[in-house]
Amino acid sequence: MGLYPFATRTVQKIATQAMYDSSQALIEKIQTAPNDEALIRRLKEQKALFFFRISVVNNERKVLYDSHTKRILGLRFNQEYIVEHPEVLEAFRTGRGYNEDYSELLGQKFAYLAIAFDFHGKPYVLRTAFPYKYVTELTHDFERGVIALAAAILMLFSLMTWFIINHLTSPIHQIIKAINPYQQGETHVVPLIELNSLSKTDEFIKLAGTLNSLSIRIQSHIANLIQERNEKEAILESLGEGVIAVDVHRVITYANNMACKLLENTHLVGRSFSDLSDEIQHSQTFQALLLNCQAQNKVLTDAVQIKHDSQRLYLDLVAAPKKENSGAIVVLQDMTAHYKLLDMRKDFIANASHELKTPITIIRGFAETLHDNPDLPPETFKEVTSKIVRNCLRMNNLIKDLLTLTDVENLPESRLIHCDVHEIIKNCCESVKEVHRNAQIMIEKPGDQEMNLEADPHLLEHAFINLIDNAAKYSVAPPQITIYLQAEEDKIIVKVADKGIGIPATDLENIFQRFYTVDKAHSRKLGGSGLGLSIVETIVEKHFGHITVQSEIGVGTVFTVRLPINRQVRSSFKHE
Repeated sequence: MGLYPFATRTVQKIATQAMYDSSQALIEKIQTAPNDEALIRRLKEQKALFFFRISVVNNERKVLYDSHTKRILGLRFNQEYIVEHPEVLEAFRTGRGYNEDYSELLGQKFAYLAIAFDFHGKPYVLRTAFPYKYVTELTHDFERGVIALAAAILMLFSLMTWFIINHLTSPIHQIIKAINPYQQGETHVVPLIELNSLSKTDEFIKLAGTLNSLSIRIQSHIANLIQERNEKEAILESLGEGVIAVDVHRVITYANNMACKLLENTHLVGRSFSDLSDEIQHSQTFQALLLNCQAQNKVLTDAVQIKHDSQRLYLDLVAAPKKENSGAIVVLQDMTAHYKLLDMRKDFIANASHELKTPITIIRGFAETLHDNPDLPPETFKEVTSKIVRNCLRMNNLIKDLLTLTDVENLPESRLIHCDVHEIIKNCCESVKEVHRNAQIMIEKPGDQEMNLEADPHLLEHAFINLIDNAAKYSVAPPQITIYLQAEEDKIIVKVADKGIGIPATDLENIFQRFYTVDKAHSRKLGGSGLGLSIVETIVEKHFGHITVQSEIGVGTVFTVRLPINRQVRSSFKHE
């Protein structure tokens, strides 16, 4: 059997069919012979046909004719020589028989085909033989042809497969190459995929378009999330309160700048308050508050006092649980200013009560004196009444200063208008000269510089009158006062300098406190309330400015006021 069984079978079928067709053609030619002799003659005439050997067996199962056997065997020829062969018996039985066998007579293998046919009403069998070596050769030729065809088909299939795979994988490689930089972290933007080598109707173009559309949507969502995160982070960072977020295990996952500043620790994220016991004051209070907040699943509050830059801070703590038991958030509210304000308010009330109590006590005493002694001498009566008037004036000044201070502390920004500082200073000087007529007041202003800014002109006038009036009060007559004006790019500087008695160095840091006076007796004599400089400082601060003082005993004092020219420069000016 050949290399491929199907090739052998195919060739056998082809050879058998050829033998059958030729046998049928031969039968048609001999079937019409009138007798056996005529049949044999016709067979001899057709011996050059396709067949190598031809035999005819009659209905008596005897060989009428054999193209080779009788010639080879001679006298040994027997008419029953091939009758018992399988293909002949099969032909008599079914009409057709086929067999492959080795012929001892001819010394080679043959393919035998026997076909029964009717000869004048009698069953005859035509037996033909074809050398099997031709079948083998045909098989080998067929196999070679099949192999060549298969090789050609395989090559064609391989080429087609290569083109198809290349067509399928090339866009995939382009897609992978396009998104690889994003996958490697070389870019934070998913790049668009361009497949220029394909038709616009190609499915990969549609896929690339879908991926690009999806990428754009994802990028848009990412951008929105980043923007939302940045906005939330900016909001949290701009808060004046500390914000700390912890997870379910109370490990810190976020802390804004204010929280780090209040706790004086910039390495909070990734740690718990129990780990920070040596670094943060009252860490156990934070830990307990968060633990109870998560356990009770409700908002809880607490308060602590901590030392911060040699100062004491008062912090209110508000802990709130996150949704779905995912942790908690604690807010640190710096209430130091509030508590200081409460202390200042207590001190203010106490000081105000004290300052009012003294003149009231004096007035009451002198009033009782007048009531109990109606016949006092005129000189005594005049002295008593003058003291009553002086203390009433002192009370009136104190009340006026208190009202002014209240007005300044509630200054709305709508009252700030464009005004000329030079004109305000000139008005202040004229007002002070009406009281201190011998005062020598000079204004020094460089060139024609404009001195315009946004302010409440009445409050500025009140502040500068207070400074100039103090310079006149605490100077040896005649008072010598010089006011320097200077305009810079973003601010105006006003200096009020005198050659007065000066302020002791020990008092300089306290002179802006309410009800503080350097010389109480001298101040009471002049009707001072101790609120003047405090009002000046408050007015300057409400205009987002600064006031400083320099003084030397026996030489004089210089108050320097710096004011921003408009709203645009206040933010940067405030942090100078």
